[in-house]
Amino acid sequence: MLIFFPLNVECISLAGDFAQPVCLPLPGEIFPPKTTCIVAGWGRIKERGQMASVLHEVQLNLVDPAICEHILQTIRPGLQNLTVLCAGPERGGKDACQGDSGGPLLCPRADGQWVVVGITSWGKGCGRSWINNRMKPLTGRSSPAVFTNVPVFMKWLLRKGRIISQLSVQEGALKGSEGIIRYPVHPGQNYSNNEACSWSISVPGSKRILLEFLKFDLENHPLCQSDHLTVFAGEGLPIGRFCGSKSPAPALIHSNTTTLQFMSDFSVSGSGFSLRFRAVEDNYTLGPGCGTVALFQSPVAMQSPEYPRSYGDDTHCRWVIYVPEGYVVKLDFADFVLEESEGCQYDSLSVFRDFEAREQIVVLCGQSIPPPVLSFGRVMVVQFMTDSSVSARGFSANLSVISRKDLQNGEHEDLDEEENDDSGLLPL
Repeated sequence: MLIFFPLNVECISLAGDFAQPVCLPLPGEIFPPKTTCIVAGWGRIKERGQMASVLHEVQLNLVDPAICEHILQTIRPGLQNLTVLCAGPERGGKDACQGDSGGPLLCPRADGQWVVVGITSWGKGCGRSWINNRMKPLTGRSSPAVFTNVPVFMKWLLRKGRIISQLSVQEGALKGSEGIIRYPVHPGQNYSNNEACSWSISVPGSKRILLEFLKFDLENHPLCQSDHLTVFAGEGLPIGRFCGSKSPAPALIHSNTTTLQFMSDFSVSGSGFSLRFRAVEDNYTLGPGCGTVALFQSPVAMQSPEYPRSYGDDTHCRWVIYVPEGYVVKLDFADFVLEESEGCQYDSLSVFRDFEAREQIVVLCGQSIPPPVLSFGRVMVVQFMTDSSVSARGFSANLSVISRKDLQNGEHEDLDEEENDDSGLLPL
């Protein structure tokens, strides 16, 4: 049995052999292709068959979004701005079917929590193969199971569900060159459980946003999936998710808008957080201790702190780079001298394919200039960390943007050569 809870409750702990909790996703949360998920329902077991008399389930793997869009356009040409996701094997044989609509698509997080990632919506046929779909007559084409993409709608769901949640702090739009956000507002209070709050910050158009954390005390979780504060830039691009009792390092966002979103679960609370936002010039840089830098420009130079002088001890620098859909990030090194160690356990430069830094592409150290590194998608995270002893000259690198189409054809052209945007900002 699956149990759904009110929108202002993210997760409920429930023990039992036959009833288990299910969680709502985070807004924009991404589950990678090939994630094995479960569909449940009382629909037909085979196409044009009888309706099921008992609840059934089937395991389906998520389909790559680009493949999903391609297949659906062979059935419904002109589909754009999809708010759906697909699941099921290309060869067919396993699928949702008529009568399953409205049921859940449940996918596991890395920590084992089950999440409602999709709602069964539609499909062409039941369990048919969709290999070489375009080569078939229109009436013979099929599709994987199609689901409403719940993470895409979570902001809307939370807004609509908030009528039953009493927030402990004023939300809304914050405009100006400087300000402070305190949550909760009054000192000495802990924030409540089952809350969802957001603040939108805008500074003058030519400025960038600096976030400085003054106090931070949230429930801790290894993956920040209990109580957490998520920072978004531009049009909902996640920059970082924070939890625990250690104040995050400053965040420099190369955009004039950002959104902060706080969510708490059903248990354990802390004294909350306070932070200062400031409008800074485009050429502003963080200090030698570093922090998080969010970039949306190309090309961009990237260097270790104090380069070409030696970087300091206990440094933690993080760059989050976003490019438009259909492009990837290329990282080229001009110089590279870091303390060398087995497994790069002391000083290191790590590159990831996701903003949460879970999916590592490569980890680097030593004194040899590495080959170029490519992202797998539109986001790349570069993380530079040092220990408390032995430093070196550091690194100097350049970020550029490559069209995925050109990359597949064996040639590439940097985006800044084909776009003529005086602002230098990529069209996100």
